[in-house]
This record gives sequence, structure tokens and C-alpha cells, in this order.
Amino acid sequence: MILGAPKVQKDTLDQICEILCPDGKWWNDHRSVLGTGNYDANVAMYALDELGYHVSFFDTRKAPDQIPLDNCDGLLLNVKGSLPYSRHWIGCRQVHESWYLLDSQKAGPIELSDVVQKMKDYISLGAHILVLTKKE
Repeated sequence: MILGAPKVQKDTLDQICEILCPDGKWWNDHRSVLGTGNYDANVAMYALDELGYHVSFFDTRKAPDQIPLDNCDGLLLNVKGSLPYSRHWIGCRQVHESWYLLDSQKAGPIELSDVVQKMKDYISLGAHILVLTKKE
């Protein structure tokens, strides 16, 4: 939902996993063994590249105020999931002057009063942050 609507389906993500690991039909390092939809960053980056986005990792050792919010089209965060050892992808994007958290496990977008503080909170919980910019 980072792009405002579902743009990539599970079948496409599974195909990307097979491209990244052709010998991994039954065991693939790029997706959850349980089929829960938890794909790794390589799959997300591949899919976003196909949609015309440049993706870069934000070094979470840096202060969150160094995230290039003025020059990006959105953020993709990989956060700890609700189950032990699980991860979950959530999006964050700006619409007009407001930033919104986009989480498929929530009823709808959540407006953020302080996006930098929210990123700091997520980083403290072990989140990884991808910065998205539209390719020219």
C-alpha cells in the first residue's frame, strides 16, 4: 500500500523469489517457509524497481532526522511482527503536508503528527527502513 494501492500481488512476489533463488522451489531464502507473505528486502526492492522506484537502505545508526523526507516518495519499514521471529512490512508516505502510516493490519491510514519521532520509535524497536524515490 506504500504506493497508495496494491500494485504487486503474491504470485508476482513468489515469481521474484524464484528469480532470485532459482533452485529454491521448496525452500527459498527470500520468503517465509510458512507462506505468510513475509518476503525479504531483496524481493521488495526488485518489485519496486520494476515499478520505477529507486530504493535505498537508510542507515539506522544515523539520527532519524537524517532520513531524506523532502526528497523521497515514501518509506518502507520492516518491523517486528506480532508472532515471535516474524517481520511485517509497513509503508509511510506524505500526502500534501501530512505523513501517513500505511499498515495492512490496521483499518486505514494513520496520520503522523511527527514522522521523525515515529521513525525513531520504530528504529528503537529494530525496524529497517527503505527510502523510495521515483526514477526519472
